[in-house]
Amino acid sequence: MNYERFQHNIKQWIMNNEQWIIVKNIFLVNMTKEITPYFSQLAFQWIEKYLAQWKKIWILVNKKGYAGWIICHDCGNIPKCKNCSISISYHKLASWDTIGLCHICKTQYDVPKICPQCHSEKIKDFWLWTQKVAEYLKNEYQQDALIIESASVNSPNKIKKITETITQHNIIIWTSLLATPPKNIHFDLIIFLNADLWLNIPDYTSAEKNFYFLYEAFVKHPTANFIVQSFNPDQYSIRSACQLSKENFYIEDNAFRKVNGYPPFGELCVILYKNEIEESLHTKVDTLHKNLLYLKEKYQLKDIEIYSTPPLIYKMFGKYRYNIILKWPNVRQFMDIIFTKLNLAKKGFKLDWMAESIV
Repeated sequence: MNYERFQHNIKQWIMNNEQWIIVKNIFLVNMTKEITPYFSQLAFQWIEKYLAQWKKIWILVNKKGYAGWIICHDCGNIPKCKNCSISISYHKLASWDTIGLCHICKTQYDVPKICPQCHSEKIKDFWLWTQKVAEYLKNEYQQDALIIESASVNSPNKIKKITETITQHNIIIWTSLLATPPKNIHFDLIIFLNADLWLNIPDYTSAEKNFYFLYEAFVKHPTANFIVQSFNPDQYSIRSACQLSKENFYIEDNAFRKVNGYPPFGELCVILYKNEIEESLHTKVDTLHKNLLYLKEKYQLKDIEIYSTPPLIYKMFGKYRYNIILKWPNVRQFMDIIFTKLNLAKKGFKLDWMAESIV
């Protein structure tokens, strides 16, 4: 089998104080053993089964739009935004025309018919996002899915308004979790199309965000069954969430943070610099990095860790970006020295003293 089953007995109380036991099933699917990278065979079977019974299905998809990017099968080129160092996403308009869109600066692009780098015609859109999942389900099951994005449910009034629409559809495609599920709406099957959502972000908080993304769905929908699709099913945040075990998660996560000196076992400071000229950016960051290493040596702070690294998104709104990371049990002591000696704010550096992320 390509999946594991986690079964939980959930106690529910009804109005006359009688107790019900609800069996929650969580199926963790190993997508590395599946035929396609999108829907597992188990998902196909359960979608067909639940639709035949007129039950409600909620599919959680990572991003809004039609496709994540376009890739050339000859040279591997993926078109990127000219202002931001991210791939161009593709969206279907109401007219069914397709446009390219940067999700950061909102610049629009035409959809290329040939590769702009090697001029090959072997280009193809990649990955299923909300619109493409809806299109796929329409072709496969002749069912119109309702797409709900976070902007349409970010207030109580919007949630109340869209609840009426939800009742008219059997398949709901959502890009994020609601803090509170819609009142009187019960989902029978919830599918995480890609449960590795946060794990692809190079940050020490990634596992924690991934754990709660899954865990909160499990506890907020006690009557639903779940299919959790993952390319990394042994990762501790995913496995602990499927076990409904906060204790197991924090044992693993705290061990990782302690070994690497991340909060709460150490303090973290992130110094960010931005510049429209890439060469000037590297010159400024390199100079500051050398100055910090000099101060570290001068004041004999041997245990402090100092390194420079680009953030997750290297360029945003036309400006290049670079970070200098400082880790130590007492970073504040070193920061007092830095403020006295270097006057960073006037030089255009932005400091996050007690950073909760390094991206």
